[in-house]
Amino acid sequence: MKKMLTGVALAAVLLAQSVQAEESKILEIAWFKLLPGASETQFLDGAQHVQDHFLPRFDGRIYRELMSEHEGGYWIDSIHWRSVGDFEKAAAEILTDPDGAAIMDLIDPSTMAWFHADRVRHWNVAEVPKGDGYTEIQVFRLVAPGSEIEFLFPTTDEEFLVSAEAIQADLASKQGFLDRELFKTTDGWWVDLIHWESKDAADAAMGTIMADLADMESAAMGFISKIDPKSLKSFSMNQERFW
Repeated sequence: MKKMLTGVALAAVLLAQSVQAEESKILEIAWFKLLPGASETQFLDGAQHVQDHFLPRFDGRIYRELMSEHEGGYWIDSIHWRSVGDFEKAAAEILTDPDGAAIMDLIDPSTMAWFHADRVRHWNVAEVPKGDGYTEIQVFRLVAPGSEIEFLFPTTDEEFLVSAEAIQADLASKQGFLDRELFKTTDGWWVDLIHWESKDAADAAMGTIMADLADMESAAMGFISKIDPKSLKSFSMNQERFW
């Protein structure tokens, strides 16, 4: 009987580990500008070529989203993977593979940042839009000891996640909110990715949240005060393709 229970317990542990591995998510994200003379049409065609001829060789993709920032000229190519191993196999080859050249030859390397991060939180009320959505992305570090800004104080990951949960209640109540994911890199960068139905919905929600910063006790202030403003990079992106 004891051996049977031990076997059942072991099976339960292995099943839990399998489910956890299946649910683990890695975000691969690259932001960049195109080389002078490279057109949007060329790049979209190249991105489709990579989708059709390069990425099918690699397991573990969940979805890929290609976004553009019309005002700033930046593009973001992001892929959700099931594990870091899946990401690393593709990343090791795209720089030298002829099929990867379909986009790599169009990107200005001096503008490019490319990394991966582990998913820490996921809040979802609807599916990510496929081709007509709007995405807000913030990349940042948390406030560290020695900050020179008076109202900012060093924070821990645990304290930051409490504030992220608090502001999520505000975000989820806004019209047009769809999905939010929070990621962290191994060297301490955070990525906050929020999907909206449209730019109008995102602008309206962010306007309300920015107004809340006048209240030092608000969830918005509790969240933003934990972010090092010198590290913050923000992108407001139109979804161009979804695969």
